[in-house]
Amino acid sequence: MPSSSLIVPLIFVAGLVGGAVQAAPVPPPALAEAQLRAINHRFVDAHIVANIDFMATLTSADFRLTGGDGSWHDRADYLATMLQPAPLDGASYQDVRVRLFGPVAVVHGAFGAMPKEGKAAKVRYTDVYFWDGEAWRLVSAQNTPIQDGVAVQQHKGSAPAHAPWQGQDPTGDDLAILRTLNEHYVKAFREADVAWYDAHLAPDYVSVSSDGSFHDRAATLADFAEPSFAIYMKSFPVDKVTIRRFDDVALIHAENAYERKDGRKGVSRYTDIWFKQDGTWRCIAAHITTHKAPA
Repeated sequence: MPSSSLIVPLIFVAGLVGGAVQAAPVPPPALAEAQLRAINHRFVDAHIVANIDFMATLTSADFRLTGGDGSWHDRADYLATMLQPAPLDGASYQDVRVRLFGPVAVVHGAFGAMPKEGKAAKVRYTDVYFWDGEAWRLVSAQNTPIQDGVAVQQHKGSAPAHAPWQGQDPTGDDLAILRTLNEHYVKAFREADVAWYDAHLAPDYVSVSSDGSFHDRAATLADFAEPSFAIYMKSFPVDKVTIRRFDDVALIHAENAYERKDGRKGVSRYTDIWFKQDGTWRCIAAHITTHKAPA
């Protein structure tokens, strides 16, 4: 497990977070991945030795964080926390995966926090970067605590058999299409419509559940085939939807303020990441964090 004490080769970091005079093309994949892994290392290290200068340069003006408690924070909120004494004695990271979609990169990983007080904790994160012609800028981050007993390793499953999806995709401008797809995503959960998901999740789709578990596409399809809404839920709406687009990648942030059949109410917040390829939007990742546990 790499730790924050590792020395990052400067060739990978130099110039990544500012300083270029002319717009540069997106680095080739191998170099881009090396750069992003180096940035990931420095990002983790910045939570031990508070480095507000690095984080101020790294984060984009419209940066958005979904914290481990489901709270939403803009760039100013986040940078304000960097002015406080670092609460950690050490940190580590593992299972880092870098996925490239043109000028957009999605980085998945697990973060091990060793606080100065209290017990160690593990967090599953999804970070999204955009190449702005000079450097990789962090545009989105979401964290979910990994609950006790939940494995860090990806959960791989077997997709259930089902009839093909017979519906039609929405049409119109991209923003309208994405809003409708987001509504259909939630509707498919209510109806346990695994065929819809199979038709709209990219082959390399991954998801982070509210317990911090990390699932591949097949395992997610198996979960969606279960009639969870019919068994446990009274209502499961979607609200507070924000859509941000970066080239052919769209980030959808929203919340589900649900009510269970036993009367308990809770709130989950998510980021779904969609990628447009050959004129079609497909979901490449989903990340859920509990904002209010059912009570």
